[in-house]
Formats: sequence, structure tokens, C-alpha cells
Amino acid sequence: MWWDERVSARFRRNLQPTLTYWSVFFSFGLCIAFLGPTLLDLRCQTQSSLSQITWVFFSQQFCLLLGSCLGGVFKRTLAQSLLALFASSLAISLVFAIIPLCHNVVVLAVVMAVAGLAMGCIDTISNMQLVKIYQKDSAIFLQALHFFVGFGALLSPLIADPFLSDTNCILSNGTANASSNLPHIRKSLVPHHPGNLSHYDLPMKGMVVTRVSYAFWIMALINLPVPIAVFFLLYKERMVPCFNGSSHPLLSADELALETRPGDKDELATTAQRPHTASG
Repeated sequence: MWWDERVSARFRRNLQPTLTYWSVFFSFGLCIAFLGPTLLDLRCQTQSSLSQITWVFFSQQFCLLLGSCLGGVFKRTLAQSLLALFASSLAISLVFAIIPLCHNVVVLAVVMAVAGLAMGCIDTISNMQLVKIYQKDSAIFLQALHFFVGFGALLSPLIADPFLSDTNCILSNGTANASSNLPHIRKSLVPHHPGNLSHYDLPMKGMVVTRVSYAFWIMALINLPVPIAVFFLLYKERMVPCFNGSSHPLLSADELALETRPGDKDELATTAQRPHTASG
């Protein structure tokens, strides 16, 4: 059986770390799936062409590859792994909050590159830590881990959908013609099989009217408990740098007595020797 009392007992002992790694992978899914549905609104926000805005995909995926390689550097100790997870999950929340402020496609590509690095670190470290905890029993927990990335990838477009523009989000003289083509363009932006969109003439200059910023801020708030959960795990494992001084428990009364007895004997011996030294 893939689940027995031994596995159940191990799961109960490692409940907090397991739930934390699952929640971090939820951040991974939340961040990987939002870009496709919001691409046209981000094009309006940055006032760029379709060919320019699609470079954001490349920057995210390429840096995800680099982040997956970089995550292996933090495997040496648990403290390094948890600190990397904390920084990565916090970076994803900050990316969601910063995206509405990116009005240049190059800046947006850089921000998405940071998100890709964070996602790559999360991917490598979370899988590795669960395998370390459960070893030969890790299959069911890894399946649950990838369920959470799917759940995040499902939730992200659902959050963005009410805030997507039904008409062109850049108002100009050619808005009417471009607006009628917008639903077909959105359907053509299918992952891995994009259609030929070069014949569509979308305006690049004009007044930007888009509400997609609210979707990113909502996702930032939804993701915020994840770095908090990683921080609590760091605190529980006594790995928070600013609390290192109080990481060791205080000695009990008996241990304190044992620690102080040799010193007391030395002091008594020194006190006893002082009269002899004076008389000498």
C-alpha cells in the first residue's frame, strides 16, 4: 500500500514542512499561468506591439531554467534551502505588486525574469526537500505537490478573467476595428501554438484603459501568506538570522547547578589558598 501507519506517522511528524512546501508550489502555479490571459492587457499597459510583448514569455521561461539550476546551489543545508524559498516566494508577491507599475516592455521583461528565477528555485528546492523528508515514500507527496501547482495555475486565470478588457484597452482612431478583432486575437494566443497575428493592426499609442492591475494586486495578496508560512518554518527550525542568539533553550536548574559547581569549587580553592599565600 502507498499509505500505511508508518507513512501516516511520518506525515504527522513533518506536517508543517510538508504543507509549507505545498504552499510554495502553489505560488509557482499562480505565477506561471497568469501571463497568457493578461498578455493583451499588458501590451496596452506597456504600449508595445505583440511581437515585443511576447519577449516577456522568453525572459520568464529562460530565467526559470536558470533558476532551476541555481536552486541546486542551496541544497547543502536546510537553512539555505528555506531562506531561498522564503526569498523566492516573497519575490513572487513583490512581482505581482510591481507588474501594474511597469509601463515599459523592457522593465516588464526584467521583472518577469526575476519571477522566473524565483519559480526555478521553488521547483528544484521543494521537490528535493520532500524527497529528503520521505525518501522512498515520497511519491504520493510529490503528486500532491504537483496538484498544488495545478491548483495555482487554475486559480490565476480565474482571478484575472473579470479584469480583462473586452474591447481594445488603448483608445485611438482605429479602436473600433481593432476592438472587433480582440476576441479572436485572445483565442489565437494559445500556448505552444500561437496563430499568425501579424495582420492585425492594434494601436500602440493612445489613452490606456485597463483594469488588469487589480488582478495582479489580488494575486499578490493571495500569495502573501506563502512567504509568511516559510518564515514560520524558519522560526520553528531556529534558523532566522536575527533570532540566532535565542535559538538555544535555557539550561534547566539541575544543568545550571552542574555547570556552576566546578567553578564554585575553583573559587573555594582559590579563597582557601589566599591565607596561606599571605602567611607565606
